[in-house]
Amino acid sequence: MWSQGDTVTVLRARPRDRFGDGGFDVHHTESNVAIAPTGTAEPDPLRGLVESDVDLYLPPGADVLASDRIELPDGDEYFVVGKPAQWKSPFTGWKPGVVVQLKAAV
Repeated sequence: MWSQGDTVTVLRARPRDRFGDGGFDVHHTESNVAIAPTGTAEPDPLRGLVESDVDLYLPPGADVLASDRIELPDGDEYFVVGKPAQWKSPFTGWKPGVVVQLKAAV
């Protein structure tokens, strides 16, 4: 789909153990992904955090859940915001892929 697409790593929550501890493990990678930075918010004066937003455009059938985290090629890790959505052309009905909104606070 994209001649110069990137590869991202999908991190999926593992089941909590008997102590209630959880975390994320590498689940799989998704290739041929377009990464579109969409904005950055100024630091929060109380927490000193900068929020960054990114949209991912993935091929049809991409396996990404609302509960996943995504690691970009530069090593930055983002939370998935909302439910990944299939996008569709209103003119032809073509469904080129899945769009996923991401957010990070650093």
